[in-house]
Amino acid sequence: MSDLVAAHAPGPPPKRRDLRAEGVYVPHQSCRHTTIFIPSFNGTSYLELPPLGSLLQSPGASADPSHPAKDTTVTLYLTVKTRATQGTILYSSVGAYIPGGRPLPRDQPASTREVTGFVGCIRELQVNNKDIYIAGEALGGRNIHNCDTPVCQHLPCRNGGTCVSDAEDWFCECPPLYSGRLCQFTACEWSPCGHGATCIPKSHQEAVCLCPYGRQGLLCDDAINITRARFSGNDEFGYTSFIAYSSIPSLSVYYEFQLKLTFADRASALKDNLILFSGQKGQGIDGDDFLVLGVRNGRIVHKFNLGSGVGTMVSDRLNREIDIHTVNFGRSRRTGWLKVDGQRNRTGSSPGHLAGLNAQSQVFVGGYNEYTPELLPLGSRFRNGFQGCIFDLEFRTRRDGKFIALGKPEGHPNSGRSVGQCGVTPCTLVTCRNGGTCVDSGSSVYCQCPFGWKGALCSETVSVCDAEHRPPPLCARGSTCVPLPDGYTCLCPLGTGGLHCQQAMAISDPFFSGNQSSWMSFPPVSIRHRTDLRLQFQTLSPEGIIFYTAQHLSARAGDFFCVSLTLGLVQLRYNLGSGTNVLQSTNRVDTSGGTWHTVRAGRTGHQGYLVLDGLEVKQNDTEGGMSTLDVATDLFVGGVSDLSSISTFSVENEPVGFTGGVRELVLNGHDFDLTATGALGGANVGDWDGTACGYKVCQNGGRCTALSGADSDSFMCTCPPRWTGPVCNQSVYCVNNLCQHESLCFSDLVTGSYDCFCPLGWEGRYCDKQVGLSMTTLKFVGKSYLKYRDPKFNTRNLRYTQVSFNFTASGNEGLILWMGRAEHDDDDYLAVGLQAGHLKIAVNLGERLSLPLTFRNVTLCCNKWHYLSISLNSTIIQVFLGDERVLFEDVDPFERYVAMNYGGLLYLGGFELHRNISTVTSGLFTKGFVGDLKDVRLYQDPRQLQFLQNSEGFNVHKSNE
Repeated sequence: MSDLVAAHAPGPPPKRRDLRAEGVYVPHQSCRHTTIFIPSFNGTSYLELPPLGSLLQSPGASADPSHPAKDTTVTLYLTVKTRATQGTILYSSVGAYIPGGRPLPRDQPASTREVTGFVGCIRELQVNNKDIYIAGEALGGRNIHNCDTPVCQHLPCRNGGTCVSDAEDWFCECPPLYSGRLCQFTACEWSPCGHGATCIPKSHQEAVCLCPYGRQGLLCDDAINITRARFSGNDEFGYTSFIAYSSIPSLSVYYEFQLKLTFADRASALKDNLILFSGQKGQGIDGDDFLVLGVRNGRIVHKFNLGSGVGTMVSDRLNREIDIHTVNFGRSRRTGWLKVDGQRNRTGSSPGHLAGLNAQSQVFVGGYNEYTPELLPLGSRFRNGFQGCIFDLEFRTRRDGKFIALGKPEGHPNSGRSVGQCGVTPCTLVTCRNGGTCVDSGSSVYCQCPFGWKGALCSETVSVCDAEHRPPPLCARGSTCVPLPDGYTCLCPLGTGGLHCQQAMAISDPFFSGNQSSWMSFPPVSIRHRTDLRLQFQTLSPEGIIFYTAQHLSARAGDFFCVSLTLGLVQLRYNLGSGTNVLQSTNRVDTSGGTWHTVRAGRTGHQGYLVLDGLEVKQNDTEGGMSTLDVATDLFVGGVSDLSSISTFSVENEPVGFTGGVRELVLNGHDFDLTATGALGGANVGDWDGTACGYKVCQNGGRCTALSGADSDSFMCTCPPRWTGPVCNQSVYCVNNLCQHESLCFSDLVTGSYDCFCPLGWEGRYCDKQVGLSMTTLKFVGKSYLKYRDPKFNTRNLRYTQVSFNFTASGNEGLILWMGRAEHDDDDYLAVGLQAGHLKIAVNLGERLSLPLTFRNVTLCCNKWHYLSISLNSTIIQVFLGDERVLFEDVDPFERYVAMNYGGLLYLGGFELHRNISTVTSGLFTKGFVGDLKDVRLYQDPRQLQFLQNSEGFNVHKSNE
């Protein structure tokens, strides 16, 4: 790592080229095009960057970047990886800077040719504290390859972003408030764009709105009637303009499309551009079914993949003297065709024996909603979106059928981005000032401002939020300054408030304001198979997002689960990957802020439910479809950090934050602490009543009283007779208890006394007697458990599991054994217990594919010893009760999962005392075991488990059998 101070040499500003598309980094024409992430130099290679003056200019600056101000000091910061002891890392020529060496013309004097090239990798370059994306800014180069270390090992993502990579590409998954290729931008946190537009930071403080279909203008406020769609290809931010239509369900055997198109008057419109695509979600591997139409090197290309290889048809070179081109293409089973203008018909076939197309996705025209083409299936990728107009697009799925327009209803798309009307440019409605240049990107429009100017119309000089502004903004440290037309506002982090976030603020019951973009976030919990949300709220507005979580906090949200208000009605919306499910309350909420409403919303598999104040709405029974909810974002309450990054299907109207108070949030049995210390993050959250008294401050029915005076955060709890302590969380019977050896005190309200729950290995009224090694038979009393860690786990054959034991039950219900981690919904397990006195066994080898098994022929209660032996050989389960085999079944005949990874953990009798058995087992069992247990053996171990070794537990007694 080195800091260099260099003088800048003048020269004409060179023109930047798209190196990813042109593939100029490789030394010979025979080399394939390669995307460079972190450049690697071999001593003979170099990259050419623009002059440093150009790099320091803002986009669109009109000043000559080759002539900086005199006496300018430029500070360079580089991060390099090398084993060489010498080599030229950076070289300044006239008008350019050359990392890794420099090009050496043959007529250059020998004295200056003795420059040793650099051998190694250059990861990071900063010029006067401005990050320079080396591969993206380079003008040209020679012999450049990727640094062999995986990109994500270099942690390129900023501000807590997560790097995701494969063999093809990498991208940063950004945390809330950040966006950009490296998560380096924050301008979109205040969501300036309207009507669901995609907000893209143009700089740290300025944003560009990419308008949805049917909208245009700087903020996408203007409606536009589109009869002939105009596409602008890839914008400078890497996004394409596109239209998405509903999927066509009957493409399997036959399809035929016809369309007309015109090309934009620029060379890049005919190089490598996508026209139409439909297919499975690309995973970067062969086999993804798709159909695609594009233009490459002046020729129309039609490809399709039925799962066994790609069929390809390529037209002759297009006649550029024709203004409007006509394209007809289609496929019947394995044979496809392509007919362009008056050219002869082209045909082609897909290899292999498969003849049906499995492509149920939307039909994308002009581009794709993903950020990079690498996310499309192999064989279907075009690097750029279409540039020009596409119209009269029709299709049919039978040879004798009628051509119809795409969409449901016909001609109506589902969504789109940056699509304009052919022959119309929104730049006619925008006047960029002070030398700014209007950029037309379909229906999206913005001004590129010269150096020293900023703002939507280049009419602002320096933002009030810029550090160099005089006077500087007064937002307190940790808050975010957001410029407004008449000044600025401060977004306050949790625990702060006031005009400039300068005041400490205690939150007991959070208050959210949609006008102030309030939100709180909490760490995710496992809700994949089952989601059960309970919350209490008061509202001052009929609209607003109360709860939201999704697979991605981005335009490609994936699965999501959202509870919101719409016109005063509570809505539950969720998507498991096969469409959006919507449930809506029948009664409206009180929007005056005078009523606390209780909502319970959730789903088991694909079946959802919604209960508002005791009135339940159930979803009509639906068959098939996805049944798991795959989410990865934080849990958002009261709003979302970036409303433009939520799924467009998660709310009915334009997304807005919630305005009101929330005092309880319980998700799958997890009770969240709705305070500044309990949340991960948030902004502009106040307290509902402005006092320290919250709904759950005083426990067990205690009454909270806010104390006035200098310390307004003080409160006092008045406890009911049987409870005491500052927050009424101590039983009066457990005060001054005599329980020893870290035992737990539990009050006995019937006797007016207390019991000591002893840790494993201790017994007696006060847990003062050690059990010793003679504890061979265990007694469980319902509120007890033993957790055993298998020291032989790493040597076990997980494809063959065996466990056996003797037990006698004193009750009809209870969990006897749980073999597995019991941490997440998808953890493998083998569960054994009683239900209504009958033996119940459940197995999960992955995805919960098998149903619980219940043996109803014998009642196993009460007080009689039974020997139980269970073996799981791959997917075959056998159960012996005594000498009789009572169960023999294949739990997964397709053998999708064949090993049980129990993590080396075995629970007997129940779980840790603070955990709810019904919640942990997803309702398989509701109570702990009451009875005795002995002779527990795992696999084919000759010795039974030694309970006092490798174990922990509470309230497990030594049986006196």
